[in-house]
Amino acid sequence: MSRSSHLRAAAACGAIFVMSIGGLAACSKTTTDKVEDTTTSVVADASAAVSSIGADMDANKTQDFVTKAAIANMFEIKTSELAVKTSKNADVLAFAKMMIKDHTAAGKKFETAVAATSGLTPPAALDDDHQKKLDDLATKTGTDFDKAYVDIQQSAHSEAVSLFDDYSKNGKDAALQTFATNTLPTLQAHKDKIDAFKE
Repeated sequence: MSRSSHLRAAAACGAIFVMSIGGLAACSKTTTDKVEDTTTSVVADASAAVSSIGADMDANKTQDFVTKAAIANMFEIKTSELAVKTSKNADVLAFAKMMIKDHTAAGKKFETAVAATSGLTPPAALDDDHQKKLDDLATKTGTDFDKAYVDIQQSAHSEAVSLFDDYSKNGKDAALQTFATNTLPTLQAHKDKIDAFKE
């Protein structure tokens, strides 16, 4: 082979080598871009998932408050209506009438706050646990009834104060948080009165 042929062959090989290197570089860049795009996508998806979980937790907490507040209000009214029909104790009757008046008013404000919040549904009836307590109370008479009613109201108001205090501080729905904050002093006053109750 002549010198010129050798030179042409070498040049061709060099060109092929350069093209190969360039192809590898391009391939490497493409792979890097894909990895970066995938990483960005994964981070974005994770961030969206965390935001979604946070929103779901907030929604669950709000629905939990709505459910428990509605049941507590109904329970205190129903047990107090039963007390008005059953008890002969003047102090019990006075407290029961106050419960009906105050919790009926609170119930109306509650309905307004719930109406301002989309997607929330308060229960229309007591849950099984509270219905059983109401049914058990209905079987009692005289001083047994009065004692059971007072015990129920003490327990119910302890739970209600805790529930409303927590949502007034940590609630995410503005209308319901305002309702909880404004209702809490009344619930606390009820709790103080029933805790100091003397038959």
